[in-house]
Formats: sequence, structure tokens, C-alpha cells
Amino acid sequence: MNKIRVLALGGIDEEGKDLYIIEVNDDIYVVGGGYKRPTKATPGIDFIISNYEYLVKNKDRVRSYIIPKGKDNVYGAIPYMINEIPAPIYCTELTQLFFKSFSLSRQIKYDYNFVKITLPTRIKIGKCFFDFFSTCASMPETFGFAIETELGNIVYSGDFIVEYGNDPLYKLDLNSLGKIAENPTILLLSESINSTKGGYCSPSHRIYPSLEETFKKAQGRIFIALHSNNLYRVNETFKACYDFNKKIIFYDETSRRIYELRKYVTSVQLNPKNVIPLEDILRYKDNDLVIILSDTGDKIYEKISLLVNHENPEKQVRVHEGDTFVLACPPSDTNEVIATETIDETYRCGCEVKYETNKTLAKMHAYEEDLKMLLSLFKPKYYLPIEGYYVNLLANARIAFEMHIGLSHTNIFLLDNGQPLTITEEGAVADFYNKENIKVEDIMIDGIGVGDVVGEIITERNRLSEDGVAVFACAVSKSLREIVAGPDVQMRGFLFLKDKEADILLKDMSTMFVDAVNVWAKETATFATTKIIEEITNDIGKFLLRNSNRKPLVVPNIILVD
Repeated sequence: MNKIRVLALGGIDEEGKDLYIIEVNDDIYVVGGGYKRPTKATPGIDFIISNYEYLVKNKDRVRSYIIPKGKDNVYGAIPYMINEIPAPIYCTELTQLFFKSFSLSRQIKYDYNFVKITLPTRIKIGKCFFDFFSTCASMPETFGFAIETELGNIVYSGDFIVEYGNDPLYKLDLNSLGKIAENPTILLLSESINSTKGGYCSPSHRIYPSLEETFKKAQGRIFIALHSNNLYRVNETFKACYDFNKKIIFYDETSRRIYELRKYVTSVQLNPKNVIPLEDILRYKDNDLVIILSDTGDKIYEKISLLVNHENPEKQVRVHEGDTFVLACPPSDTNEVIATETIDETYRCGCEVKYETNKTLAKMHAYEEDLKMLLSLFKPKYYLPIEGYYVNLLANARIAFEMHIGLSHTNIFLLDNGQPLTITEEGAVADFYNKENIKVEDIMIDGIGVGDVVGEIITERNRLSEDGVAVFACAVSKSLREIVAGPDVQMRGFLFLKDKEADILLKDMSTMFVDAVNVWAKETATFATTKIIEEITNDIGKFLLRNSNRKPLVVPNIILVD
């Protein structure tokens, strides 16, 4: 019997960490494999990926990784997964470049087996034929695809918006979509991130009209800050510079990388003579210059903050009165605090500021009418909203329900991570109770560590940030059975030691530590320190909570000599 099974290990009821599994009979296709950025509740964490134990258990059936978009939050988990679950990676040339760069930056060395996707194309992976089509999104070479099965096509939308007559590098391939729609669609998976917003996304995502207005009014230099992974916005910036014959300066090497990728980024033929080095900034008139800053995540705001506060290492660049600063890098949910502080600092530096917010500059994800276009084209038998929080998934489902194309509560599925949907000739069944006990918890990436950051470590880091740390140390002679050096007590982020009350507290803690160690040294036979350290930690912790109303991390250290 033919069987389709779809499962999310991440990406549902959250933004980021996408990891979707499409199974057609015995073949497994992994779509994406991303991460999400940490919040304040997970200090010290680089990023968070999905638990992929299910794939490890079924690695012999995994036929491919499919990366639909060249952003590290879409593929960033794959370098950590692929050693345990080897399979070819299907992606475009640009995505491959970004993937390799990301892997090197994480010091991961692996002989990846890349299969290049040229859009549009039809290829066979495992036992199934795939039709890949380009979509219009924030990165060029973003795609969706259809999997041909005996039950009908499985269509994955990818990130998309409806936009006509755009740069050919950013195009929703309606011709390919139309050809795919000629055959029945058994299941449509569509993104939900902007589904709560009415109308079409286009043209509210475009920055060119705002840049055009700024370029006409600005009397001095123009600084433009961009997210380097939103290449659509970079493309529009290049176009504005070209149309107004501006000289372009890239602020640093990181910013210049987007120019080195220009053949993938833009169809505009920039004149190389108009791209000048930073050291030549004083050789040109101010109103001829555009200085581009780009980076990802928090780094772009850190870079702006240093620049506007005159603390940047590039000393020849100083923002001053008469300059215009375009902040075309709206914050995400995880970096709103640093973004707000940076924006405030930019306004204080005396230049003219043009701040593009998330309200004035939309994320390039499908709005209500974009989704309706896709639904009316494919008219799927079953519909599965993916990507986004529950409110977005629900809004996406309501859009489908209200279109009257045969979709209702019986064939629209709102699932959670770990809840598989199985489709056969007899119908579709969702396992809402995760009877298979498929693990879907988060895996923390911390430096070179993968999954070794447990809840206890996060709790300790939060305690360190909130209440500080108290460290106790001494040396104990096994032969004399007494303390021969110390005690040494160090406190950080906890008490101000010049305070008299703090001095008394410090002496009391030191006495408690010495007394406990002396009793242990005289009574112990094996000199095992585990139990006494646990007792000291608990006793001093309770003492500090009673006397200071704070609970710092207590770290006793007993060094055994002779």
C-alpha cells in the first residue's frame, strides 16, 4: 500500500529551527534543518537545534537533505547531524557557498556530498521525482518543490510572496507552478509566518521607494545598515546606488562580501569605478558617497553602536551632522533590546536618521492573499500549515477554510512538532498524541559542544547573571588531616566587600567553610570530596539566602595534598 508520512521535528509553533520530514513509502526526505537563536533564558548558548534522534534511528532510509533557502537559520543544524545521518545535500549554488562558509565558521570539517539544483528542474531522488521551482523571497535561489507520488503531488511552498515583473533573480515561477497544478495535489505544506496580515506582502517589503526619497533629499553622505542575509534588500540598495550614480564604500570586509557575491545578488551592472576603498573616503564629495554596513544577528547593531559612538576601529569614518543614516535592519524577536539601544544611540549622534521598522518594511513571507493564490492554484486534498507560532498556523488554516475549495476541519491539519500525519488511499490520520514518543526537545549548541548543555547548566548561568558567584577554596593535608592553606573566599557579582555587613557575612561564610572541612578531614577515611562539597554548597547557600535574600552560585573547592 502506498503511504505518505509527514512529520515536523521543529518549526511548528515557533519561528526557526525548521526540520521537516517527508516520507514516501520507504524513502525519507529531510527538508531544512535549521536553528533558532537563544533568548535571555538561555545565556551563553550559540543557537538551538531540533532533536534528531528519530532520523538517527531511521538513517538507512534517509535519501537526501533538501535546503530550500540559503540562510543559516534554515540549514545550520545539518553540519551537526550529517555525520550520524549521512546523505546527499540538494541545494542551489549560492546556498552551497553559504553552507560551506557557515560550516567552516563553526570549525566543522566534513566531505559534504552536494547535488546542485538549477531552477527550474525535475530530478529523481530515491524512488520519487521532484519538480523544483523558484520563489520570490529575501534570498535569491529560494525554491519550493513538488514530489510526485501515486497518491498525488506533495507540494512544499518554501518561503514565498507573489510579485510580478521583479528582478529575475527574485521570481515566483508561476509557469512551473501551473504545470505542477495540472496534476492532483494530495498535500500542500505552506508557510504561515505572515498569515495574520491581510492583502499581499508586495510592495510593503520593498525598500527602494524609501531609498529613492532619501537619495533625493540627502545633502551629505548616506550610511545604510543592512542584514547581510537579506539579499533582496541588498539588491535594492545596489539598484538605488546605480540609479543615482553614487560611489559605494563597504564599511569592512564583512560588508564587502555581499559585493563579491553580486552575480548571485543583483542583475544591476555596478560600475567597478564606483566601488571605492574605505581609505579613499576623503577624496570624494560627501553627497556622492554611500557607505554600506552589513552583518547578521546582533553583530550589525554592535557595529552600528561602535560607529555612532566614535568607538569603531575604522578611525577614518566618523558619523557627523549632515550625514543621513538609514537603518534598514529591523530587529527580530531575539534582538529587540540591543536594536532599540542602538537606534537610540544613532539618533543621539546628530545625523539625520531614517529608521525602517518591521511595520514600514515587511518580512518577505506570504500574506493572506499570497496564500490564497497558492491554495486556489493547487486545491489540495489535505492542507498542512507549517512555519510560525500557533496564532500564525491557525490564521493560515482559517484562510484555507474560508476559501470554500473543499478544505475543512476534516482535512486541514494543525499539528505540533512530533505529531506525524499519515496519508494512504483510505485517507489521512494524524497522531495528535505522539504515540511513538518521538523526541522533539531542543538541543543546545554551545561553542563546540552539541547537546551537552542541560537544564542544570542553564539554571547555573542564570543564577550567575542574577545573583553572582561565591567561590571557596582550601588545601587539605591527608597526613595531617587538616587545612594547610587557605581558606580563600572570592565573590563576584554578589556583595560589595567594602560594606561592613558584607565583611561580617564574608567572615561567617569563611568560618562555616573551615569548620565543615576540618570536621570532614578528621572523620573521613577515603578523602572523597563529593559529599562534603554537596553539604557545604547546601549549607552556605541556605545561609546566604537567609541573610542576604540572594542565592548566588556556591562553588567549594578542596585541594588534597601529600
